[in-house]
Amino acid sequence: MNTIIIKFIIFQLCIWVPIIAGAYLSGKKYVNVHVLSQRLITINLVSLESFIVLWTIWGLELTRDLIMLPLAGVVEVGIGLVAGILASVLAHIKGIQKHTFIISSSLANHGFTMGGFLCYLFLGEKGLALSFIFIMYFMPYVIMVIFSYARYAGTGTPFSFTRYILTPQNMPLYAVCAALLLHYFGIKRPLITIPLDTMLAMSLTIYYFSMGIYFKFRNIKSFMNAHILLAVIKFIMVPLCMFLLLMLSQLPGDIKTVIQLQSFMPAAIYSVITAILFNLDKEMATSMFVVNTVIFSAVIMPLLIAIFQ
Repeated sequence: MNTIIIKFIIFQLCIWVPIIAGAYLSGKKYVNVHVLSQRLITINLVSLESFIVLWTIWGLELTRDLIMLPLAGVVEVGIGLVAGILASVLAHIKGIQKHTFIISSSLANHGFTMGGFLCYLFLGEKGLALSFIFIMYFMPYVIMVIFSYARYAGTGTPFSFTRYILTPQNMPLYAVCAALLLHYFGIKRPLITIPLDTMLAMSLTIYYFSMGIYFKFRNIKSFMNAHILLAVIKFIMVPLCMFLLLMLSQLPGDIKTVIQLQSFMPAAIYSVITAILFNLDKEMATSMFVVNTVIFSAVIMPLLIAIFQ
């Protein structure tokens, strides 16, 4: 069987089995699901994800063209943000749900739980490393823009540097900085084999199990309009805008491929995390995240495999 097909099947299993398991566990009274979810996410961020980020960027040959990757990331989430604001006004989405929808429209799953994995699928370790360069924008954007917005909308509390920047949850960002420092000082990566496939699968499983805890099937119908609008933004508007912009650029092919692949990504896990942290509509955020991911996995991802394979 084709290697890409095998990895695609494993990828799907790492998403849906944990989500279903988490949804099942959420109904059990003997488990504090909120605490469990937060702890699993934090452990994953400071261990598996941070190591994978450090290792892959450390092994990447850095060029000037790479600066375009995080800039493209900012452009993509900016398009989603503006589109989410316009869509929420046109669809008359109000209150906390409006803020939840706007954040879900902006944040895309560019990390290795989706976008990074897809880049790894098509371009190997180099694609995964390029995807980590791409998401260098992510934590500064989340902390400075999304968290500040969500905190004001959900809690009314001011920004706190020590609480939201000097925190273990930002370890992947620190791992990027550490890898760049290793490059700067000319320290070569050891010539040893790391089981990236296994580590990625483990990290995916932990993330999606944590999200599945908050998913309720009955919420799908309640947020149907939001699901449709979010799908249009994520899978039509953002990819089309980036395709037109890339046509005007002179970037290398692998960088263009990473940017275009990332433009198709569904709602981000951090849209759910933000809703949980700042008292937004976490049921709506989780439902949009899961449904958007279902559409991507069932329709968009097979199309991308057919196009880019």
